[in-house]
Order: sequence, then structure tokens, then C-alpha cells
Amino acid sequence: MYHYWGKTAQGDAHHGDAYHLLKWHSLDVAACGYAMVQHNIFHAADCFAALGETDRERAGHFFAWLLLWHDIGKFSRLFQQQFSHPDLGTPARNVRLSGHHHTATGKWLWKNHLRLRVAGQVASNLTTKKTARVLDGWLAISLGHHGTPAASLECTNDFLPEDITAACAWADDIQRYFPSVTINAAWCEPDWQDRFQLVSWLLAGLAVMADWLGSNNHFFPHVASPLAFPDYWQRAREQAQQAITGIPQGGKVAPFITLQHLFPFINQPTPLQQQALDTDISTPGPQLFILEDVTGAGKTEAALVLAHRLMAEGRGDGIYIGLPTMATANAMYHRMHQTWTRLYQDTSRPSLMLAHSARSLSDTFTDSLWGDTPPGVNESGDEIALAQGCAAWFADSRKKALLADVGVGTLDQALMAVLPFRHQNLRLLGLNHKILIADEIHAYDAYTGRLLEALIEAHTAGGNSTILLSATLSQRQRQRFTAAFIRASASTPPAPGSVHHDYPWLTQVTTQRITGYPVATRPAVARRVGIDWVELEEDCLARIKQAVAQGQCVAWIRNAVDDAIRSYQQLRGSHPDENLLLFHSRFAFQDRLKIENQTLEWFGKTSHHQRSGKVLIATQVIEQSLDIDLDVLISDLAPVDLLIQRAGRLQRHVRAADGQVLTHGVDGRSAPTLIVLAPHWEDEPDADWLTATMRNTSMVYADRVALWLTQRVLRQQGEIRMPQSARLLIDAVYGFERDIPAGLAAAGDRAEGECYSARALAGNSEIALTVAYGADGRCEGWEDAHSTRLGEESEDIWLARMCNGKVMPYADGEHAWEMSYLRVRKGWWQKHAHEFQTLTGDVLESWRKARRVGAGQVILLADGSVGSGYSNTIGLTGKRDG
Repeated sequence: MYHYWGKTAQGDAHHGDAYHLLKWHSLDVAACGYAMVQHNIFHAADCFAALGETDRERAGHFFAWLLLWHDIGKFSRLFQQQFSHPDLGTPARNVRLSGHHHTATGKWLWKNHLRLRVAGQVASNLTTKKTARVLDGWLAISLGHHGTPAASLECTNDFLPEDITAACAWADDIQRYFPSVTINAAWCEPDWQDRFQLVSWLLAGLAVMADWLGSNNHFFPHVASPLAFPDYWQRAREQAQQAITGIPQGGKVAPFITLQHLFPFINQPTPLQQQALDTDISTPGPQLFILEDVTGAGKTEAALVLAHRLMAEGRGDGIYIGLPTMATANAMYHRMHQTWTRLYQDTSRPSLMLAHSARSLSDTFTDSLWGDTPPGVNESGDEIALAQGCAAWFADSRKKALLADVGVGTLDQALMAVLPFRHQNLRLLGLNHKILIADEIHAYDAYTGRLLEALIEAHTAGGNSTILLSATLSQRQRQRFTAAFIRASASTPPAPGSVHHDYPWLTQVTTQRITGYPVATRPAVARRVGIDWVELEEDCLARIKQAVAQGQCVAWIRNAVDDAIRSYQQLRGSHPDENLLLFHSRFAFQDRLKIENQTLEWFGKTSHHQRSGKVLIATQVIEQSLDIDLDVLISDLAPVDLLIQRAGRLQRHVRAADGQVLTHGVDGRSAPTLIVLAPHWEDEPDADWLTATMRNTSMVYADRVALWLTQRVLRQQGEIRMPQSARLLIDAVYGFERDIPAGLAAAGDRAEGECYSARALAGNSEIALTVAYGADGRCEGWEDAHSTRLGEESEDIWLARMCNGKVMPYADGEHAWEMSYLRVRKGWWQKHAHEFQTLTGDVLESWRKARRVGAGQVILLADGSVGSGYSNTIGLTGKRDG
């Protein structure tokens, strides 16, 4: 029930009780909007300044007037009868409901009864019809306060005649209470309209924030006695001042001093970090940086140097770092937890936020909610709560996650700002005035890559800068990201000449020029990894046994979970379980974390004697997110960029022959060699070249041409040399002109078609931010069914046990249900569902309702999981395979 139903207003009784009850909440929200502009919360005043209104009093007054209209759809008697209240004069639900949301009824009411009435009353030197058209754009912002544009629906039957009368009375009183609101003729000019398009989306986010604040009973309690409008408006403004103090006000950016001030652990900058220090960033307007360098080159620190320099010059007041997976986001959040306060002045209260769907399972994030006061803060009581590293205000909703000063999370959380998700306007608002850093951008397919281009375009159009990081980026990808920036900045800077071996490389794009900077490589991070080919799985098993016999640690990265499980089971007979580990995505979260920790203990940087003889069978889960160091590494054939990533886990740190980490000197192990399982090489392969021997790989990596080109270029080169051959290897597989053999021509055409189809699908899903918020034809299809990733649909799974007739989670401890969760391909589930005992019928629906999930399956495990199709060492297999 909305809190304003309990407010009383005995004056104006001739308009009906519903009218009194509605207007007080509207005044609360209007007062919050006014306060946000006055204090420039989330750059509210800057949004109006971008539209030509630099006087905060006038801007705040207009925004308050606009927000007074946000709930006009609730004048509908059908809406009011959803709730029982004696002031309404009718019992609850005695009329069949139409199902129309009050934002839709509000839009209908405005269009059919209020727009010309209001247009004729406000101060304007335009005609009534022109004034009405201008107001339509503004009202869309206010009516979209539930996170989506108001739909255009026929709502005649939602209103009784007296409802329309009360709404018109409210419209007349708004003009009486706010007589100084003026419609500026300049708002009809094309230049102003162009600026209004993007700003309208930010203002829509501010309207959402104002409604959230104004709906808080703590700051806007029920009124027990009648008040005249001037008295209540004064009261609401005072309460709004208190309400905005509950929002962390952000930190004051500190001047950039040195690299070592940000990162005390760095003694000497890497070449890339030095380039980030030296690059001229004085060109006005937004900028795009693309940093390409090998693993260990300090890309993250270089990006933060650029970001802090831009912030210190007033180009932003925060950062969002987007990564491809939750695991990489968690690791980055832990790193930023040691650094973020140095971006701001000591007396500031900056907030740090982790943004992804499983962030509550991060101990570091949970600690930041209730932990100690951050450095530079010396306060007590309620003020400490505002100064927490991750203020609880941000933590109560993922929709507000991007509003923190510094955010770390999956890139998906930022990509949702350019897709028709509910409350995407809040995400866009959160990214505004921030430096966007997207790490490991090579990890995204054609669909997500196209969405990233759209995000760069939107971010640039708002005057914000972007920094992209990658170890293996093709020139085609680089050009697409550069083109996205140029489209948004409406500039045509001359491009520098392309250099074939331009790696490592820092690209800087401004509205005036595109500049490329060659970057040197530290000898310590230069890599030279040989390639050895095998054609049979039996040969891989023999290599593993040989490595174990020599006291080495070894891993085999398989492309498919089923292949990994099979290889693990083949090794169990000859290797004791305490020396053998299986790691893939079909484990419950609790078991997956345990396996990840075991992997780091065996193969992490500080490992020593415990490494000897250890074997890991894994899938792509160890490809990027884990800092592990292997003596011997086997990999199934994969696209060249992924093989480069996997090779980065081979002899990653300098060690003695017995596995001890050395701080200096030469590695005591034999030269690193990546063993690759691949089909027999054929210069002229037929269509079955891959599927005949590696069927599961062909299902995981559909672009068979990329795999054949990878095998060809690595056979030609005989090794992976980083950084010298990085560009050659990447462009040999992903370049503009691919040399495709006749037998794979059909597969190549199919892969190219799927790529263009994925990009087109992403393009069709994107929001047209060049059209004002809520413009006609831009209101349909707003739902959370869209996706930031393209792939086979997945099925959510929770593992459970029956205890005394009650469904209990498989995992123990805090967040037990979350720790019992895993996700599988829908196709796999459809094939194996009959092999499990699951909740069904009303029991399943009751469980879903209790857990507030709309879909998903609950698998019931027997005691010890034996015979249940799940094992904490093998994962989810099904009874046939268990």
C-alpha cells in the first residue's frame, strides 16, 4: 500500500477524497526533485544547464512542477479500488480491474483531458498546440517514473466522470500553486531538441529517484492533521532536504599526484603505465582510449591513471569498471578496495559498489557494507553509515548499483543501460559523468560486442570518456569501437596509418584526431611458448601420466563439460583422488568455490611442494579469472585468442625446478610448450574435418574456419611469441580477408552470416537514445526478457534435500539457497531432466513463490548425493552418467 493513502487533507473537500490523498505524495516527490536540482544530486542541475537553464532555483521549480504530474493516472477509480480505505467510500476490488498500469492511465488522461487545458494556462509565447507538443516531451519523463516509458493504451473505461473532474481540478491547482512556470520558445529549436533527446533519459532516471525518495515513510510520515498547501509544501521541502542526506553525496576528486600515490606497491611504471602518464589528455570533449598489451603489463593500473587524470581535470567524478564474468569482477573489486579512496580527497565520502547478480556471496562486498570506517573518515553514529565504502543506500537495489562513485561489476550491468530493461534510465544516469573502463573486451562475441559499441556511443554522446582494455584485440574490433566513438561525437578525425605489428599499442581517439602510441614490453612479461600437436585423447592422457611421474603439475583444458567429465573419470583409476581435480560450470556455487580455492592452493603463485603431481581437468572456467601457474598445459583446439589466454596459465611465474617461486633469475623448468589436441592437419579439409574427431568442440565453437585458421597459423609459426607475433596471430584468424579452403566455404559463410545476424539482433534490441524518452513508438517491448549475451537459453537449477517433509537447500550456512544454485544449457536439461527427481506441481510453485523466482528447477538429492545425478567432485551429470 502506498504511504500517502493515510495522509489527510480536509481542505479542498469539494474535489473528492481521492484528490486530497493523491496530491500530498505528489508534493513530496516534487520537493525531492527540487532538492536534487538545488544540490546537483546525480548532476540534476547539470542536466538542466545542458538545456540552457543555469539558474538552479528556476530549474528546480520547473522540475518540481513536472513531478507533480507523475501519479495522475491514480485518479482512475479502478486503480484506487485496488486498496481498501474508508476515505475512498468504496470497498476493495468491487469493480473488475482493467489491468492498466497507472502510468498508462496517466498518459491517456494527459492526452485526452489535460494537455490542452494545461498548455492554455502555463506562461508561453507559443501557440497552445505548440506548447502542448513541447509539454508532451516533458510529461513523458514524469510519467515514466516506474522505469519504463508510459504505454499508449485505451483507458477510457478506467475513469469515472468524477475522476476526470478531480484530475482537472488538480491540474488547475498545480497552475495556481506554480504560476511562474514558463515554457521557453527556444525549446522548439532544432538544436535544443537535439540536446533534449539524450538529457531526457537522464531526467527520467532522476524522476525515478525522486519518486523513490518521496515514497520513503521515514522522511515523509503520515500527516495526522490538515495542512494548507503553502504549509505542506514548506514541510515537504524541509523533509526532502533530510531525505537527500540519506544519499551518499559522493567524493571530491583528489588531484592526480603520481602513479605511486595511487599504487604504493609499484616501484617503477611499466611502459604502458608510463604512456598513460605521458599521453596528452587536454583536448576538450570526451575521449576513447584502447589499451592493448600482454598479461602482466599493468593495464588496469594504466587505465586507472588515465581515469584519475581525466577526473582531476573535471572530465568525470567517478568510475565504473566492467568485466566479462562475476569471478573477474570479484577479483577486481578486491583490488579496487585497496585503491579507490586515493582517487578522492581525504575528507570525502566516496562509495564503492560491486554490481552483479551474485554480489551478496562476496565476503569483501558484504564486509564493505558494515565494515570499518574507510581511511580519512573520523566520525561516529549515523554519519559513519554514510561514509561506508559501499553505502547501504546503494546496496539495497542492483538498480542503483551504478550510481556509486566507483563501481565494479560485470559489463552486463552497464550494457543494460542501452537495452529496454526496466530502470535502464537509472543505469544511464549512474554512468553519466563517469569514466567507463571495460576490461578483457576480447572476451565478447559479435552480439555483446555490438552492444558494447552502442554503450560507447551513448557514453560518448553524453560527453563521457571510455577506456577499453584487451590482450588480444583484432584490428577489425578496434576499428568498430573507434567508429562508435566517432558516430557519437559527430566528428571525422583523420586516422593514422595502420602498422601491422602495432602491439603493444595505446589508441587515443578525440573529437580532433586519432593517435596511436607504440608501447615497449618489459622483458619480464614477454612470452615465448612452443606448440606441440597431438591428435588422440589417449596421447593427452599419456602426457599427463608422464608429467606426474616427473613431479610436475599439469592441467588439461577441455572445451566441453561432458568431455572434461569423461577425461576425469578415465584418470581416476590411475591417479589418487587427492591429486586429481575436476573444475567446470556444472557445480553448485558452494562446491565451485571450494574447487576454485583448491585450484589456487595447488597452482597459485605461492604454491610450492603441494604442486608436485597434481592434475587439473577443467573447462574455460580457468581461462581468464584465475592466477594459476602450471608446469604442463594441454588444451583442446580453440580460437587463437583463447589459446593465447590459456597459454598465459603456463609457467606464469619464474620458479625453480622444484616449484619454488623465484624473485629473480631464470626459470628452472624446461621451456614452456602448449600441447594442443586437434584433428589431423589437412591443407584442404572437408566439411567433417572437425566434427569427425572433436564433435563437442564444434558445438562450443561454431566458427570452424577460425579453428582451422588457428591451427594453420600456429603450425606455420610453431610458437606463440608475445608481444611480437600477437597482431599476426590475431589478424590471421580474424582479419578482414580470411583465406578459406573450399571444403569449409559453407561453414565460413554460415559463421559470417551468424555473426552479422547476431550484430543485427543486438542492433534491433538497442534503445534509440537519439529519440527522446517516451517518444511515440518507443514505449513497447520494455521488459527484462532481453539479454546482454547471445547463446543457447539456460535453465536455473537449485539443489535441495527433503528433511521431515520440508525442502532444504543442499548447501549450508549463510545464503544457503544461493550457494546451492547452478545454471545449465536448456538443451542439456531437456535431454537429462528425466534422470533427476525434481519438485513438481504446486510444491514447485510454492517454492518459487517463497524464493521470489519465476522459473527454474529444484533437484532433490538423496543423502550423500549418491544416485542423485550430482556429485561434489564430478558435478551435475544425470543418473546415466553419474
